[in-house]
Amino acid sequence: ATFAYRMPRRNRFLGRWLANGEGYPDRSLRLFHRGHASWSNDPVHEAVITTVNVDDLAGDLLHESADEITTYLQKQNRYSSLHAEALFAQGVRASYLKLFLSPFARFVKFYLLRGGFLDGGPGFAHVAVGCFAAFAKYAKLIELELKSKGQA
Repeated sequence: ATFAYRMPRRNRFLGRWLANGEGYPDRSLRLFHRGHASWSNDPVHEAVITTVNVDDLAGDLLHESADEITTYLQKQNRYSSLHAEALFAQGVRASYLKLFLSPFARFVKFYLLRGGFLDGGPGFAHVAVGCFAAFAKYAKLIELELKSKGQA
């Protein structure tokens, strides 16, 4: 028997249900039996941990990314800080090359290869915010390293 299911999550961003890029199909495990799965304790992007088989469901889980762009940017700022702190605690270090390449690779992957451009302006904005969040995460990680060495 299956006790955990994942489904495509469709994100609504700037008034549009995204159909490509990073906004869809953002597969998410959200339906599960609590006796066989539980949430991780990750400070950012918690995940469901399970040891049972996970099946896919048809149909979309509709997700309102944010009511307004200010709220979404504040959330991304908070997430990038938490993610940088978690990486630093794990001993991960960033370079200025990573600071450049990570947002660039994210843009190529989600906007060009996965068709984010097909979602028009909202698709571009969604990917651009994701690229900036990747930049911010690594910039904050570099800052944490510099502070730990007394250089910032």
